[in-house]
Amino acid sequence: MTRAQALAIAVISGVAAYVVSDLAERAQRRTREAESLARQGRRVADEQAALRRVATLVAQPAPPEEVFAAVTAELGRLLPAEMTLLNRYDPAGTATTVTGAWARQGAAVAFPVGTRWSIGGRNVSTLVMETGQAARIDDYSDAAGVPGGAARERGIRSSVGVPISVDGRLWGHMSVASTHEQPFLADTEARLAGFAELVATAIANAQARMELRGFAEEQAALRRVATLVARAAPPEEMFAAVTAEVGRVLACDFTLMSRYDPDRMATVVGAWGSTDRDVPVPVGHRLPCEGRTVTRRVYQTSRPARIDHYGPGAGPGAASFVAAGIRSVAGAPINVEGRLWGVMIAMTREQPLQADIEARLVGFTELVSTAIANAEVQAELTASRARIVATADQTRRRIERDLHDGA
Repeated sequence: MTRAQALAIAVISGVAAYVVSDLAERAQRRTREAESLARQGRRVADEQAALRRVATLVAQPAPPEEVFAAVTAELGRLLPAEMTLLNRYDPAGTATTVTGAWARQGAAVAFPVGTRWSIGGRNVSTLVMETGQAARIDDYSDAAGVPGGAARERGIRSSVGVPISVDGRLWGHMSVASTHEQPFLADTEARLAGFAELVATAIANAQARMELRGFAEEQAALRRVATLVARAAPPEEMFAAVTAEVGRVLACDFTLMSRYDPDRMATVVGAWGSTDRDVPVPVGHRLPCEGRTVTRRVYQTSRPARIDHYGPGAGPGAASFVAAGIRSVAGAPINVEGRLWGVMIAMTREQPLQADIEARLVGFTELVSTAIANAEVQAELTASRARIVATADQTRRRIERDLHDGA
């Protein structure tokens, strides 16, 4: 073989080897791309299946706590997370409470359902609360606040959270946490958002059902009170029934009905408590219209009033309520024929009263006003009849006396 032939063979062999290597590399690249597409396809399919399962619960409709548990579990299995949480912010935006929690098998849930902590520091809960937007922390070494410290103790390295908004209002947030060195993928926020929307729908549906049920219960309570008014039940029976109906329908701890007296005092004429414990003040007790109290505010303004934070500085008129642990108080005036007669008061210990409770109290106070007016009219009619009868008797006796004397 000549040198030229050997060189040609070497060149051909090199070209062939390059072609074979290039073909092999292309085949490997296509294989990797196919595997990546397959993984992405499986991930999308798994995510869609999880969303369908949650959507089925929402459509049934399942109780919110069941939806919360299902969502956190689905997210934990779907994402490389050691822990998933679903939290609700309190109305004041100062704290958050765990309403759903999941941890990978064998791990303890860092924050069980019902855990509550204050907003503050550098952590996902606080970031979502402050911005109303999705937030992530890829390095928890400098995280602060209650959840930040607890997360570091459990080896959490990164976390992602998204807001849950219901009817345009920030309700809470959903978050996932990981102990891996690698942070969550860049699309984690978008994937969480799909589940957050389903949770928001479940919450809105539950609230609508509760509002509808509450409206039906309230109407039934008003009908029962109206029946008492129509049959002219004795005032003490009607006062006791109204305070009980208001307490049960509006989910209060205590309800009171008081009559204003000329000496700037209010006499309790009806009282109800949600438990077997005594109410803060019994029927017949007199309260001064002084201090920082709803009784005083209604007395001064003849308008509904509320105080969401009773404290030791509220004055002597609120001492009994403060001692009983009352936190939130609302009242509506009872007007009879254009004059202020008294006040209906609702009270709670833990959760603040509903925002519309003053308007809901008015429905009951209007019936009470009608009953009192009817009772007063009946009392006046009875007194008038008594006066007529007495006058007739006096006239008859005078005529008899005159006839006797004349005879």
